[in-house]
Amino acid sequence: MPRRFSKAEVDRFLGGRRVAVLGTNGADGSPVLTPIWYLYTDGHLLMRTDKQSVKAKNIARDPRVTVCVQDERPPYASVTVYGKAAIEPAQEKVGVQMAKHYLGAIGAAGYQRAAREAIERGEEVTLVITPERVLTQDFSQETPWFGKAWLVLKRVLPPGL
Repeated sequence: MPRRFSKAEVDRFLGGRRVAVLGTNGADGSPVLTPIWYLYTDGHLLMRTDKQSVKAKNIARDPRVTVCVQDERPPYASVTVYGKAAIEPAQEKVGVQMAKHYLGAIGAAGYQRAAREAIERGEEVTLVITPERVLTQDFSQETPWFGKAWLVLKRVLPPGL
């Protein structure tokens, strides 16, 4: 059985540099999943998107969302957030902070210039997700020491071994 994270561990995990998967409810009730960058600030998940995007339209109709953030390296861990999303006017500082968080200062400068010219053609909005329930899984304690050692070695060994 996986170990559960404490509140401090959830905060640290969500503060890391991972891609989230945002789940919204489509017009027909089916789930719509979108990989997306986020910032975790003051207990909220912040995301940027175009006001006319499918996710923004879904949230405007039904604010219930699910967000899954996972560590894709074994031993696996994840945080799943169930909550409500609000659509707020674009916060320029969020875009700057998010680009720096994921790409570093130099990469962020280039990304922001390119994004302004190629990606962000429509009106941007900020999605603010307020968690109502959080589920966590941490499989690291279930992985024996020799399994952990192999996982470390596998990162430096050639593929296929």
